[in-house]
Amino acid sequence: MKFESLILLTALIFNVSHAFTTSNQACQRKALITSRKTTTIRAAASAGGEKKKKATKKKAAVKDVKKEIEKEEVETVRKPEFVASIAEKTGMSKTDSEAALAAVIETITENVAAGKRISMLGFGTFKLTSRAARVGRNPKTGEEIQIKASKTPSFSAGKAFKEKCN
Repeated sequence: MKFESLILLTALIFNVSHAFTTSNQACQRKALITSRKTTTIRAAASAGGEKKKKATKKKAAVKDVKKEIEKEEVETVRKPEFVASIAEKTGMSKTDSEAALAAVIETITENVAAGKRISMLGFGTFKLTSRAARVGRNPKTGEEIQIKASKTPSFSAGKAFKEKCN
């Protein structure tokens, strides 16, 4: 039974790595578009005449990039499909695979919430990071608001995982 659990954990790690990779690439593309759009808007607002024409060209280029990215839809793997994949790779039943997945997720959640780091060689590290208190703005009114300090879980991909993605 321990051997099956080890195989299941390995399959889980590689499947999660694929899910993280595809969603991370989509986030990077959206961030690129947003930064280009912001730069274009700022340039248009601060400049006049000829610079507005350049800004318009940049906006068109940003729209083209955005359309191209929208065409590349990222496939989302849902939990039932993920469990079925684990069951297929390990030879375990779907029920056993789902129970093992739940145990792995629960273990990671409990340890990270307790402030521990979980390091899986070749996959990555789960850890708890702190966010400092800061001043934000209410988007509707523009009024400054205080945002409390908080802690959030984070994941850093390992070298082997990054190499597999690229």
